[in-house]
Amino acid sequence: EEMRPLYDVLLLLLLCCLGLLTPSAIWGMPMDNECIDTMSCTEILTQLYSQLLTIPNQIHERSIAPWTYQKKIDPYRVPPTIYEAKCLTSHSCMGPDGSTSLETIPISVKIPVLKENMYKKCTSLEFETITIACLCAVPRNSDLRF
Repeated sequence: EEMRPLYDVLLLLLLCCLGLLTPSAIWGMPMDNECIDTMSCTEILTQLYSQLLTIPNQIHERSIAPWTYQKKIDPYRVPPTIYEAKCLTSHSCMGPDGSTSLETIPISVKIPVLKENMYKKCTSLEFETITIACLCAVPRNSDLRF
């Protein structure tokens, strides 16, 4: 939660500096299939991901809603490998006291990636949705509050 505003600012600054942020991207429309210079972006995106991915030790195993990581490989994407969370329970989990049935919720974010466009023979900036963690929450139709 504390890292989110910093992440947003860094990403906006990075995209502006690289000249990748256009008026269409500012107003929420992705830059589908716009060709960009990969040499200037690849290293910066890789460094950005490595700096922002700070996950507490074994949190995915210690969580009430545990998850594993699945490797997603796309040789036509930068970064070519992305680790995505997969919830171990599909519908419910128990609270710490074992009495309350909670719902398992996957948490997803959109991340910028570079994709090779086979038709235009260039690289474009796209956004992929990936699951980064799982959590337990009271079901939406429940009156129970903590």
